[in-house]
Amino acid sequence: MAWLAVVNRVPGPGRWLRLSGNLQSVYVIPERRGAGVGRLLVDAAIAMARDSGIDYVSVHPSERSFPLYRRARFNDYPGVLELRWD
Repeated sequence: MAWLAVVNRVPGPGRWLRLSGNLQSVYVIPERRGAGVGRLLVDAAIAMARDSGIDYVSVHPSERSFPLYRRARFNDYPGVLELRWD
């Protein structure tokens, strides 16, 4: 499974509709891991994002999934900060 959360962003000059996506909850059952299923899910989510006019997709990968996202051409992006309540 894979979840693509679509986020409406603040409109900009000359562009009222601005969208971003966050790829979440990509999960492959253990017995199917390593067979390319995760990559198919990620590729499908990316295609959906492009077709929907989403400007970019972010992901917060687990340590194990970094290679999957790097193969899908995700890059490290500096300057992202988070505030957590825990």
